[in-house]
Amino acid sequence: MSGGYRFARFELVPTRGPLVFRAQCEVCEEMGPRAETGDAAMMWVVFHREDHPDHTAYRELSSTPYRTEPRT
Repeated sequence: MSGGYRFARFELVPTRGPLVFRAQCEVCEEMGPRAETGDAAMMWVVFHREDHPDHTAYRELSSTPYRTEPRT
């Protein structure tokens, strides 16, 4: 997405800040800690699976920072 999202009074515009990554267990929906890289986030999976051997499905989540600007 290049231009952001437009709403009635403002726009959401992606910023140049760092992405944030997390891993989530799809069985129990527990989430690991925030990390700077996807690989670092997925390390949580190793420890979670040791504690819960029957939890075998996971998801990597990433989020992009946004800021609001008045709509022109």
